[in-house]
Amino acid sequence: MAVARMTVCEWQGTSVKKQVITSPTLAQVEAAVRRLDNAGFNDLYLEPIAEDTESWLCVGGGAGRYLVSGALSNLRFPTLVDPDRQAHPAEELVVGGQEGSYPRNQIHDLDTTLRAVREFWSQGRFGGAGLHWIDA
Repeated sequence: MAVARMTVCEWQGTSVKKQVITSPTLAQVEAAVRRLDNAGFNDLYLEPIAEDTESWLCVGGGAGRYLVSGALSNLRFPTLVDPDRQAHPAEELVVGGQEGSYPRNQIHDLDTTLRAVREFWSQGRFGGAGLHWIDA
């Protein structure tokens, strides 16, 4: 299974320019994740089914620190966590054009983030790849 649509956001202050790529390759998705810089490029969205805009995976932040979360039919909201890390102190991260404080155990390195993205890419779900998700 491949992702039906990827939306990459570029923020300039409170304005956002969205680039939508239909049927992106895994290489394009991974390149977009690597491009996130926790500044102007700080969020992207993957949708497994083009007609289902209520199910998606979001990768936010960048520059080596990422928040990975999403939605399933806007009923469940999975967030990737590291059960071996403490939630506090919180860490600052830019997601969706805004700086916010996030639990430390929800901030991941690039390798972990790419594992989650690859699993979502291949299975269209939150889970597997030895990763731990909670409903936030």
